[in-house]
Amino acid sequence: MSVPGLAVSVLGAGPWGRAMACILGSNGHLVHLWSGDESKRLALRTERAVPGSAAALPDNVVIVDDLAQALEPERVLFAIPPSHASSLLVRAAPWFRPEHRVVHLVRGLADDGTPMSRLITRETCVVQVGALAGPVVAAALWEGKETAAVIGSPFRGLVDEVCSLLTVPGVRVYSSPDLVGVEVGGAMRTPLALAAGVIREVGMGPAVLSVLLTRGIAEAGRLAEALGGERSTLSGLSGIGDWMFTANDAADAVVCAGMALARTGDAAYPEAERRVRTLLTLSSRLGVELPITEAVGSMLSGVPLQEALEVLMMRSPGLESA
Repeated sequence: MSVPGLAVSVLGAGPWGRAMACILGSNGHLVHLWSGDESKRLALRTERAVPGSAAALPDNVVIVDDLAQALEPERVLFAIPPSHASSLLVRAAPWFRPEHRVVHLVRGLADDGTPMSRLITRETCVVQVGALAGPVVAAALWEGKETAAVIGSPFRGLVDEVCSLLTVPGVRVYSSPDLVGVEVGGAMRTPLALAAGVIREVGMGPAVLSVLLTRGIAEAGRLAEALGGERSTLSGLSGIGDWMFTANDAADAVVCAGMALARTGDAAYPEAERRVRTLLTLSSRLGVELPITEAVGSMLSGVPLQEALEVLMMRSPGLESA
């Protein structure tokens, strides 16, 4: 059951940030919603409308202009894309406090391959961090569709509090102590969604999609383990649960980018391409094989689909669990 009357900060007013602000405000909490875009802050403050939804921001969602005010609450939801996360954390560091509890909503790694939770603790004095992931998207929250998510964090008090904050009808929130595993699942969503779009566009069929997703578990599991996480986490909501949902959503932006990549040779989605490059750089540094991600990366670099597929299929046979 949600405990009303708490104060929460939401950094980032994109679809995720606005969805979370609406949920928190509807649950009776005071929300400080901040965006680095002045025009977006003005529009949200004057119109209270949420773009792409019939919902409006509750009155207890306050649009704030400066980071000092935004970070007055001890509870923080961080909804900033990886490409902007590091610079924002450096700017905001003077106003973070050790008692802050930060849960990020980012399905991606920092540009240098650092999991977002570690970036937060590296750039600020924050100790207690977590990540929200799983087969849940902003549009589903707006429409009241039944869904589920998982919060990864070793801090039980943080997990319990955020689960309480986000309790709404139709949304089930689970927990995992494997923070890194949850983050890797979110990060691997991008190359797997691009690959799913390619499969959809060229009509390879459901069998190939099944191979993609199950081998994705092994691939992401290797990366999670190399970063100190657990392979088994990728068989849960933040891994295969999220990927299955995404791969079967023809309207998903990353899946659509994969379809465009197969059709034209250009994904036309710089943020997705950036996330794939980050994963490839990280795999090289750690010595971890990510063959699906490598195949997607080669296509992003202009290698024809058939050639990328042949390289992938000609890999030496190995154990399925490896």
